[in-house]
Amino acid sequence: MNSKMLLSVAGAVASTLFLASAHGQVIINIDLAGQPGDQVSTAGTSSSPLVSGVIVDRGPGIGPTAAGNSISSNGWDSLNAAEDFFSLRFTVAPGESIDMQSLVIGTRSSGTGPGDLGLFYSGDGFASSLYTFTQSGTSFLNSEVDLTSLTGVSGEVEFRVIALSDTRADGATGITSGGTFRLTNYFDGGDTGGITFTAIPEPSTYAAFAGLLALAVVGLRRRLKR
Repeated sequence: MNSKMLLSVAGAVASTLFLASAHGQVIINIDLAGQPGDQVSTAGTSSSPLVSGVIVDRGPGIGPTAAGNSISSNGWDSLNAAEDFFSLRFTVAPGESIDMQSLVIGTRSSGTGPGDLGLFYSGDGFASSLYTFTQSGTSFLNSEVDLTSLTGVSGEVEFRVIALSDTRADGATGITSGGTFRLTNYFDGGDTGGITFTAIPEPSTYAAFAGLLALAVVGLRRRLKR
């Protein structure tokens, strides 16, 4: 490979890394296609070596219910935030951190299931809602949640989806014990393949590699000018 070709490749790689750093990429995927709904949990996958142990399951206060291509539960009527929730968890490697960008997720309630639910984060002890899911009747709801406020995320990470009030998805008051709520893959004209978290992967590794690459590009440019 001659110097001009090498410079072109180096520039392309640098551009790709810059875009990944600026906008993030999907590093976590939880695919619920084919799941029965009443499974105990579903494991996810990660494209980053910094992230492992991806899983979605439910808190001890809600029960499993069958509903294809999802994880589904009833028992939301007690409104016990400490026990009634869906949990999405993963682990960031020791000594490392990631900057979150977004969560893309599908949800659905039955008419007597919860109508208002919030997304909470372990970083503040699940104290405040990052996002609100407003379910209308039995319609599927696609949500793209902005998580850019969550930087330097490390260690054991958990997001919870918790009912916020006794308002039902059909607009009435009084969630029933049989009322259900489920998490599903995001649909955009079709199944997009999962619940996904987007983040800036491996920021420390990226910074070091980007610095070395920049030096290499500068060196190549100087050689070409001779």
